[in-house]
Amino acid sequence: MAQKASKKKCKMAVSSLGPGLESKIGSLARCTHFIVFEGSPKEHRVVKSGSSSPPNEKGPSAAQELAKLKVDIVITSTIGPRAFAILKDAGIIVKAGCKGTVSDAVKKCAAGKLKECTGATYAGNIEL
Repeated sequence: MAQKASKKKCKMAVSSLGPGLESKIGSLARCTHFIVFEGSPKEHRVVKSGSSSPPNEKGPSAAQELAKLKVDIVITSTIGPRAFAILKDAGIIVKAGCKGTVSDAVKKCAAGKLKECTGATYAGNIEL
């Protein structure tokens, strides 16, 4: 008797400037929350971004948090090179350059309208 292959639910995190589905998408380094979806846009939880790192470490710290959450996809507005490398090394797909609300981005991702990012979209913060 053939065994059925188990279907793994896709786990996706959106970097958000607030705790709700209508919150704006933020950069990985500046987000206050991650809205984590598993399997369905209706199944989600809110994870507060715990980064108290210095400004130049917030992106990599957020990427490490997401790797620990074992997400498959990250949706964000911008991502720096070190954070991108951490996610790539963890096998996480990055969809950057996204704008609008969390719910809009999830709908677009589910419809296949968000492209996979192949590198950093932000080179770093220049303090004046």
